[in-house]
Amino acid sequence: MTQTIAEETVARLNGVDKIYRLGDVDVVGLKGVTLALRRQKFTVIVGPSGSGKTTLLNLLGCIDTPNLGTVEVCGQDIATLDDNQLSDFRAMKIGFIFQNFSLIPVLTAYENVEYPLLLTGVPAAERKERTLAMLNAVELGDKANHRPNQLSGGQRQRVAIARSLIKEPALVLADEPTANLDTRTGGAIIALMRRMQETQHTSFVFSSHDPQLMEWADDTVTIRDGEIIDMRRAA
Repeated sequence: MTQTIAEETVARLNGVDKIYRLGDVDVVGLKGVTLALRRQKFTVIVGPSGSGKTTLLNLLGCIDTPNLGTVEVCGQDIATLDDNQLSDFRAMKIGFIFQNFSLIPVLTAYENVEYPLLLTGVPAAERKERTLAMLNAVELGDKANHRPNQLSGGQRQRVAIARSLIKEPALVLADEPTANLDTRTGGAIIALMRRMQETQHTSFVFSSHDPQLMEWADDTVTIRDGEIIDMRRAA
């Protein structure tokens, strides 16, 4: 039974507390969170501003650590890894998509997408093949030599999606990925991510206020004041 649960789960939090110290004040980020996120699903975390959505993503992304409880990502207990191991694990297993795109402005679309493969030492011929294939997958093959300031907001987000998927991560985390896009472009980006999730067999976890994104969710996690108050799974 335990093996089956592990195989079906991309990440698990068990009894997690996260408290931030701001001056003389303790601010509760998460409180007693126990949560299992299903593998190869489209999971959306919803809740008001300050509810703990970003804190939860930071823990799943191995950017932060809990004060209490355990965090497992892809079957790995994060607390057992030292800083170098954690950095390597994050580089290999996790992709990130940000609402402000976070592209390197002096690099072309091709170079931005290729960059994670450079960091992980992929040979040049393989880098070229995978980068061009990924740009074509997000329908930007003809924009490979354009820099971010030559692209629309939707195109920049497509580059960010391609960059996050190029290393074939098990888990992709996205913090408000459609927040800076108009409704039509946001809908197109959501459809693209859903298509990539299905073809790449990647697990996506989003924080979002976007009703369009919520409609596409397999699983919806509602958080308020640092606590999970609802978990809904599509049939």
